[in-house]
Amino acid sequence: MPDIFLNTTVQAGLSLLILCILIAAAFYLVSSYRGYNANDRDTACDTLANLKEMHLRGDISEAEYRTIETTTRRQLADRIQSEPSRPQDEGAAEA
Repeated sequence: MPDIFLNTTVQAGLSLLILCILIAAAFYLVSSYRGYNANDRDTACDTLANLKEMHLRGDISEAEYRTIETTTRRQLADRIQSEPSRPQDEGAAEA
């Protein structure tokens, strides 16, 4: 085996290379997991249905239900307004 691997500078460089590879692999795993979970959210309709169910079971009061419902509807309206408008389908415009 060559004596090049006995040099401390080469050992430090290889150690850094291995560390960078491990960090890149960890970053890939975490980002793929987070991307998977980000797409696993309830829709606004599901959220409101769950909220109504909690209210009917007595888990939350009428005032809490109204407050959360109003906030959720406002956030949904803000999200819809902030989305760029999509062009209409040409076939639908002619009909």
